[in-house]
Amino acid sequence: MPHDHNADELKRQQTMRSAHMGADSLASHEFNRARMRSFVNDAVALLKGYQNQLLSFSELSRVAAVGEPIDLGIQEVPLDAIQGSVDRYRDFDRAFLPKHSGLRDRWERVATARDQGRPMPPVQLYKLGDIYFVRDGHHRISVCRNRGDKTIQAHVIELTSRVPLAPNLKPNDIPLVEAYADFVRITHADDILPHVDLRLSKPQHYARLIRHIALFRYLNRRPGSPPRAWPEAMQAWYEQLYLPILEIILRNNILEEFPKRTATDLYLWVVTNYHRLHHRMPESHEFAEIHRDLANYLAPFLNLA
Repeated sequence: MPHDHNADELKRQQTMRSAHMGADSLASHEFNRARMRSFVNDAVALLKGYQNQLLSFSELSRVAAVGEPIDLGIQEVPLDAIQGSVDRYRDFDRAFLPKHSGLRDRWERVATARDQGRPMPPVQLYKLGDIYFVRDGHHRISVCRNRGDKTIQAHVIELTSRVPLAPNLKPNDIPLVEAYADFVRITHADDILPHVDLRLSKPQHYARLIRHIALFRYLNRRPGSPPRAWPEAMQAWYEQLYLPILEIILRNNILEEFPKRTATDLYLWVVTNYHRLHHRMPESHEFAEIHRDLANYLAPFLNLA
């Protein structure tokens, strides 16, 4: 009896359709589970008081980025360091799970393509500090993270950040980052004191720290001499006041008693509660000059102080 090649071809096509339908069903089930996990994450975030969404690249780059971008080429990037997006930061949560059903079709196509072994092109990322932001490839990252992958191949463009930025940063923390970036920009602490961490736990406290450094600038000078230039005053303040007090704080492990505070928080508390700065208070004729100087330096913090 002659072999029926048409029947073989029909059977092959049916098998392929069944496999494709099975893959689609698995991808749909996986998307549903991912959406449910995102819902749970939203509920937890609400109870803990933070936003369960990605970081906005435009918002953070506006306050923290300096210099020209550098093309780092293709590299393997840790998936848990990808915590932001250029234009879709509300579409995925902090675990890169999909936040609404409008993402289903594309998400399921990516999941199915991966199951079928089709190659995925590198995603496109910006790097700012230690955080990566997605330019292109959100669904690929979401599927890979959901599957438990640790890294992904990416084309990375890096921008320098004037302040430290870590992947555990949350959208609620951006006002604090902005205040620290303003402080660094005003005092040039990143140039004068590179690698010195002067972060505070509350944005409004930077205005107090600037007032303190400005007062030191006027008092730490020879009688009859003009105030030190800000770069010189910052260096002297760090060496003569900040560093000795910091060493006492660290030597006595005081930070262990205040896990939600920084070393600079404790330093500021010490000097705020100390009655005199550098052995004397300003003379009456110095206040007008100090006030004029601070009006310029405190401008970014007037709504915080």
